[in-house]
Amino acid sequence: MQAVKGMVLVEGATYRIVRTAYAEYAVVRVLDDLTVGMFRSAPRVEVTSAAIEEKLLREIARSAIQGAKTSWVGRLGLNQATS
Repeated sequence: MQAVKGMVLVEGATYRIVRTAYAEYAVVRVLDDLTVGMFRSAPRVEVTSAAIEEKLLREIARSAIQGAKTSWVGRLGLNQATS
């Protein structure tokens, strides 16, 4: 299943958040339609970078979660190193 959950703007670039499975999201940079990574929001937040720095992908995931672009419920633990 793939459903666009919304867009987020981080560091001057816009990213599309696409739900690929339960609690799993692909992050696509709108500028060049490139999938830059993915993140999982349950049972804990995990990010997997493909084309950008992990720190940036973590910030994108944080923005998507805080902007209610995901079905995440719980405590936001993105300050910790996740991978």
